[in-house]
Amino acid sequence: MEALALVVSGISLVVAVVGTLLSNRRASEALAESRKAATVALWSGAQEAVQRLIGFDPASEPIGERLQNLRIAIIALIEGLEGWDGFGEWLEAELALGATLGRQTMERAKPGDSVDERLKALDPYQRWAQVLGMNLRRFRAVGYDEAATLKLRDHAADQKKAICEANGWPLSPTTILGLQALDSD
Repeated sequence: MEALALVVSGISLVVAVVGTLLSNRRASEALAESRKAATVALWSGAQEAVQRLIGFDPASEPIGERLQNLRIAIIALIEGLEGWDGFGEWLEAELALGATLGRQTMERAKPGDSVDERLKALDPYQRWAQVLGMNLRRFRAVGYDEAATLKLRDHAADQKKAICEANGWPLSPTTILGLQALDSD
């Protein structure tokens, strides 16, 4: 009888250990899937905000809310991606470029413009939004590329500067006098 009890106890122990191992593996898989779903939601939110800018005419409607939504989605995406150093700086430069292009569109579009004139005024802004969406999809598909991120950041900053110079606008400051942001290091 004692031998039978010992065998039953041994079998129970093996079943408990196997059950625990399977449960832990399933929990790990569920956690990985949950993290993947959260990341997909962040990318989708950013892409949705960009898509709301495509086909939009800043000369006809206020652009502020759409840019705010883009900023919110970008911040969420940046905070959800670990190890993507410089990605946030690129997206901030793109947001500044988009605001500058929106301003240019608002100033160039005139009431009574022909369709062709309106499309010409709108073209740089529309192309910016489309390319931003394409670049975000590319990063999502292939992962982080620091060199590409730095190149895109510099390009967006250079484009903003060129547009400001061409229109006689001062460059917006990148810092606020007397305020300092905390470093993440």
